[in-house]
Amino acid sequence: MLTAFMRLRQHPLRAALMLAAVLGLSLLTYTDQTPTARPAFLTTQLPPLAIGDWVFRSGTSAESQLIKTLSSSAYSHIGMVVSVQPEPLIVHATTDDDPQRANQVLSSTLNDFLDPRLAQGFAIARPRFITEQENQHAATWLLKQLKRPFVLAERGSAHLYCTTLLVDALQHSSKPFQPAWQQINAPMFSGEYLFPSAFANYPEIEWLYHSTLSK
Repeated sequence: MLTAFMRLRQHPLRAALMLAAVLGLSLLTYTDQTPTARPAFLTTQLPPLAIGDWVFRSGTSAESQLIKTLSSSAYSHIGMVVSVQPEPLIVHATTDDDPQRANQVLSSTLNDFLDPRLAQGFAIARPRFITEQENQHAATWLLKQLKRPFVLAERGSAHLYCTTLLVDALQHSSKPFQPAWQQINAPMFSGEYLFPSAFANYPEIEWLYHSTLSK
């Protein structure tokens, strides 16, 4: 039992998910699918991307469903484009995209980020309040954060997860970036957290692309 408890502490989203299931949150609507049921996304049909673009993902896991439920959003994860040649590269903080690089900041090609085993759908937005030079500065900073450990914690504690990583990267922009944190009140999972929906709802962004969410 102690081993199981320690595993839950290492994966706070999973602990929160178990709690949510006990409390009867709307995970009853979640239906898992085999990865082969979802075709790969055709990224060759996307509009040209630029350094600094935000890539949102609607995840396939039960943890992703919890995030979408708590934030009333279609999206559970976010990363930033840090280079576009020879193919778009995304830096993001994640728990299990790559089993060889678990619980850390990592870089993924766009195709890997949108692997159908991980994504039901995605969207791409371009923040218009950030200059090209500031985006380049943010991308350089993000690449220096690779391998830093993923830490899911409320706002008042040390934290590093997908959204807070991007907020930190953009703190030196001339126009302050202040997305709205959301208060969560549940045992083992309470406090203010920053969800991808805060980025999706932010003013002065241009949506470049929305995929169709797979069932």
